[in-house]
Amino acid sequence: MPVELIKNPLKLCRIIGEEISSIVVEEDINVPDVSPDVYKILYPSARVIIRNSETTGDKVIIDGQVLVSILYAADMEGRPLNCINISSDFNHSIEMPGAKPRMREWVDVIIQHVESEIINSRKIRMRVIMDIKVMVEDIFEFELPVDARGSSDIQILRENFDAKELIGIMKDKYNIKEDIELRTEEPAIGEVLKTDFMAVIKDLLTMDGKMQVSGTLNFGMLYRTADEASIEYYQREIPFTEYIEIAGAESGMESTADLLLKDCYIDVIENEDGERKKITVDANMELVGKTYTDMAPEMLTDLYSPTSELATEKNSYEFDEFIGRGTANTIIKESLSIKPKSPEIEKVCCMDAKVIVNEIKVMDDKVAVEGTVDVDCIYASSFSGEPMNALKEQYPFRALLDIVGTKTEMYSKVSCKIDNIDFSQISNNIIDFRITINITADVYAKKKKMMIDTIEEKEGIVLDYNALPAITIYVVGKNDTLWKIAKKYNTTVDAIAKANNIENPDKINVGDKILIMKNMRLSKN
Repeated sequence: MPVELIKNPLKLCRIIGEEISSIVVEEDINVPDVSPDVYKILYPSARVIIRNSETTGDKVIIDGQVLVSILYAADMEGRPLNCINISSDFNHSIEMPGAKPRMREWVDVIIQHVESEIINSRKIRMRVIMDIKVMVEDIFEFELPVDARGSSDIQILRENFDAKELIGIMKDKYNIKEDIELRTEEPAIGEVLKTDFMAVIKDLLTMDGKMQVSGTLNFGMLYRTADEASIEYYQREIPFTEYIEIAGAESGMESTADLLLKDCYIDVIENEDGERKKITVDANMELVGKTYTDMAPEMLTDLYSPTSELATEKNSYEFDEFIGRGTANTIIKESLSIKPKSPEIEKVCCMDAKVIVNEIKVMDDKVAVEGTVDVDCIYASSFSGEPMNALKEQYPFRALLDIVGTKTEMYSKVSCKIDNIDFSQISNNIIDFRITINITADVYAKKKKMMIDTIEEKEGIVLDYNALPAITIYVVGKNDTLWKIAKKYNTTVDAIAKANNIENPDKINVGDKILIMKNMRLSKN
């Protein structure tokens, strides 16, 4: 019976590449006819929606939309706060050597800068500078050699395949819909000036055939009251729980999930009393879930037959092992102060924040993340000449995430999101704020293993026993093992260990003398 190699399928991940591309979206915006003339721009902000991304031959194609909100003081009596909301579509491709269709792409967008200038009272030039970060993964399946059969005296050497196996990956779309009614003491809604949406994953549980993802959607709304008496900011935290189907997942396995917000809308209607106090929040998101197992299956690394010549062919396989994920919440508690000679604060209208990561450092069992948070604040003052004003500051942050098993030569994919923003006016000069940043770091290690792909039995080995010494004394050298010695002398590890009273065949020392008897050496006649 010919010798046959037994293989089992194994699913792994290979990182094809990671690229960052900067793009600029620039557009001239006409002020809508229903909106007043522009006197001063207070705060331009932007949010990016990745509508679709696709991996093709050596590139990643991205279809997205930039949603821009420009808060401005109107050129009319009282300088009231107004807003222009516009969207701009973009298409962009990033070169990625080695990328192929149906590979998995991970896309993240970091808005570096949003600027706007007044061309005239009815036209604004908007410019958004953003970095698009793309990582492409090849999820591939190969046959892991685990055994061989067909020869009664075949000798097999195995070792643990020390890498986590990817059980499954799934991307799906989900919807969060929530009806909210303002309390009695909260003013009715007139014009919605600006909306903010932030979503983070709080908890993850692997179950049989699926994973449970729990998190929160933080919704904020800046609006002019129905009686136009004031500007108000309303925020609400909406919890959610979703399930991602992962075939083969089992309770206790390690899983990760990533969230990407898509289109988000609100609708304001009247309640039973005829007041515009009812809000419907409609948020769409994309969840990508992965489940891993670290069962460490045994793989066949070498084999031979004392009586036959076995020719093996080995190939090298490269892959990226997922080491682990670390998560942390970093809180920035600071104060914003108005500049000298600036109008004093009468009321804080809203606050926004943007995270930029400057450095990622992988260390032993840790990942360090450093960056900055840009904080913008709009406030009203009692000064009639400048009733609406803006504050802007930048604050550094540093977080240390514990991930057991990481080493300095590994690399990490990091995501930072604003989880929540709380602010309060302390005096007519100072605003205290508390910003929670949710940080996630995935660590990977590049690995390379030689695998036996094929095996072929050739003609038998014929030894001239008359020419062999009755006893051979072998002196153990550097890197020797009983396996290598047995293979060299056409015998077995068990035979050598028994003849030499070796209790632990895995432990021999340089300089040890091994006796090999003639009758231990086998031959095929």
